Amino acid sequence: MARRTFNSIESTADQAEALVQQGKWGDAERHYRELIGQTHVINYEYDDWLRRLGEIYRHLGRAREAAFVYLYLHYFDQARAQLVGDEHIGMRARLAELDKKQAEAAQLYQQAKLPVHAAVAFERAKQYPDATTAWKALLHAPGLGQRPYEAALVHFNYGLAAVRLEATSGEARRALIESQRKLEQVADDFEQVGELERAFDCFQILLKLGKESSQFENLAEGYVNCIRVLRDDNLKFYVLQYYEDFIKLALERGELHAAATLYQEAAAFAARAGLPYDRHYQHKSALTWMRCADKFVETGVPVQMTENALLAAASQHSAVGDYPSVRECFDKLAGLELPDRAKKRFAAIALRYKGLASPPVELPGLPDYLKQQHAYADIWFVDLLEWEMDGDPFAVAASIVGDLRYPNGIRRRALVVLLTLADAQARKADGETETLVHVAELLGELQSYAALSPLEKLFASPDPVIRRAAVKALRFLYFKRSFVIVRKALSDPDAQVREAALVAIGGLHFPHAFNPLARIYRESNDPRVRTAALQSIGKIQTVEAGEFLVMVLRQETGNLREAAYAALAQMDNADVLPILRQHHEIETNPQVRETLGELLRRH
Repeated sequence: MARRTFNSIESTADQAEALVQQGKWGDAERHYRELIGQTHVINYEYDDWLRRLGEIYRHLGRAREAAFVYLYLHYFDQARAQLVGDEHIGMRARLAELDKKQAEAAQLYQQAKLPVHAAVAFERAKQYPDATTAWKALLHAPGLGQRPYEAALVHFNYGLAAVRLEATSGEARRALIESQRKLEQVADDFEQVGELERAFDCFQILLKLGKESSQFENLAEGYVNCIRVLRDDNLKFYVLQYYEDFIKLALERGELHAAATLYQEAAAFAARAGLPYDRHYQHKSALTWMRCADKFVETGVPVQMTENALLAAASQHSAVGDYPSVRECFDKLAGLELPDRAKKRFAAIALRYKGLASPPVELPGLPDYLKQQHAYADIWFVDLLEWEMDGDPFAVAASIVGDLRYPNGIRRRALVVLLTLADAQARKADGETETLVHVAELLGELQSYAALSPLEKLFASPDPVIRRAAVKALRFLYFKRSFVIVRKALSDPDAQVREAALVAIGGLHFPHAFNPLARIYRESNDPRVRTAALQSIGKIQTVEAGEFLVMVLRQETGNLREAAYAALAQMDNADVLPILRQHHEIETNPQVRETLGELLRRH
């Protein structure tokens, strides 16, 4: 919604208040609705408007709309007083949940026939027997057989809930094994179609399964795959955070060999990513290899394993210049039960390091302020709640309005969605094309991941006008999942829907959009689509984007080469310059070499 000027807002507010004083509630409501569409204003002013709007709705007899307003304001008692009929049980459950009355919320959700919401509320109320019963009932929910991902989540939640009640439960163990099997299959399916973010969700749940079951193999599989996906998305700090968390768990379980190896992998990644933490991880790796060697000696494993651990420790100590520790490693090697020739060689090497000091250097690790608080989401609940809401924009907006985890701007826009839908329902126009197009626009303006499910449902409409609006709204939603709809829209039978997909591609340029955009470029035969993808890739400003554009410039001709040139010319990333120089030096095509030279001169 377009922002209005300060004077315009003040004028509308004065008119709205005058209408209230005159008792013209309908006209006042329209003015205040116009005001709350200005979701950028400061809190106290916006909240004053909402308090007045809630009062107006009560005068108009629109109790549900008044409840929405009070839900945003967290006036729970006033909201509850507006929701007295049986048709409002679901909203009363939501109020109870936000008011931290989880047990009451669970009972109300059951009455509202929202079994997933009820099961999650029982979990949060720590009523584990009821939660177990609720999850077990969901194992046979209608439609779950055609939803392998959601079926895996239900088995997972039931298994964990049942184990909590009885640790030796065979039924719970079977449910967890089934969830693991389904998750591995679904993750593979998601990867096959390029939906890495959905595969990542599966790996996170496998990781959770490993933590809960204390099975290091499951834990390792979850972490290794999560790190792989994060690395491919160039989410550097997430990668290091996952490495550190994995290492911590490995150390807690006494898996010293795995921890030392992971420290080395983290060091190699930090060095490749240009982050200043590689020496820190090398130092940690060296210390862990030495602990590993000591453990091998204590447990009496073959001496070759101890030898390998000490050699690895020496290599890592040497990499950070800690030469006294290198000597210590070779002294220990010389003392092992090895052939005399090897012992003499190690003793001679140790002597070479005699008298060498370790340089007094700091080895900084990843600071806490770069670690993400929400690196691990409870998606085993969140994704099932989304499934139960079934893309209903009303349910999605209602789940956001009172949730303080969302910024106020998003909560305000969700309130606008709710009131818009309520208006349409009052006019019996909630299924009309004009209404759904407007709702799609508002969902895009939410700029929240939660908006994607309703937009996916709108895109499934047989009406091309609605599909076009759903695709166009994606230009505000900077999530990889947005590209699932975009790619479908590019092959839509309606030309205007395909045009809307081009508009969306033009707006979707953010760091981890690179892989989806590159895939669109590779898969499409349409020059306009490929050009739009190149233009957005150029706005990402990462090294990976620069490398891709250089590849296109060298391999393509005509308009595509021109688009790659224009995108590279606008890139403002000094790390791309060495790539340009390298290719300029080795390029054999005179025309391409000249173009690369022009780019170097421009930068």
